[in-house]
Amino acid sequence: QGISCLRLVHVCFEAAFISMLAIMLSLPALLLPPGAGRSALATRSALPMVARRTSVPAAAAAAAAMEVLYDSQCMVCLTNKKLLTWFDRGREKVSFVDIRSKTYNGDEHGGVSFDDAMLHFHTVLEGKVAEGSEAVFSAYQAVGLGWLINVLRLPIVRFLVDVIYGFVSKNRHTISRFMPGGRGLTNAVTSIKDLNKAAQGEGCDDEEECVLPYDDDDDDE
Repeated sequence: QGISCLRLVHVCFEAAFISMLAIMLSLPALLLPPGAGRSALATRSALPMVARRTSVPAAAAAAAAMEVLYDSQCMVCLTNKKLLTWFDRGREKVSFVDIRSKTYNGDEHGGVSFDDAMLHFHTVLEGKVAEGSEAVFSAYQAVGLGWLINVLRLPIVRFLVDVIYGFVSKNRHTISRFMPGGRGLTNAVTSIKDLNKAAQGEGCDDEEECVLPYDDDDDDE
């Protein structure tokens, strides 16, 4: 029942958060005078065809996707990935790079090493690296929340954001354990690490064979 309650609270919080951001995103449209949208559309339609043809080619205008480095064994990171994906809405403004992947090479991602990526949130855009709360701002700005990020950059608000980010970043694995699915993910990761150690002979006596962990309950059935 405790897990069900936590899951319900998390779902409600996430739904409320997304709803709040959706309402805030719609405010600029609500504040426009009636017919303003149609007037703007008519103005754009009236532009000469020559101007459109001489504009920057679509291929050149298309901005490169921002790389978001994330830890696939962290529920906080996975939740952040889910939110960014939701706001991106298939526009491919961001792409995700799992730093836990065996093929991860920091030299291919702005020179961000695995150890650095584990310490702080990182984004990479055309070779430019951002980290910490600034990387969080960059990622959400890339998916269309630039107006909100401008508010969060205000000195007093930015100070609070930095404090919250520092706490979450430092305790993300502990926080992840209390999120829905977090404990199961943590246990799975621990089991995989134990299996790898046993396969490599770590933690075993020299005169004894390694015994892989198993569930005693299976023998009782």
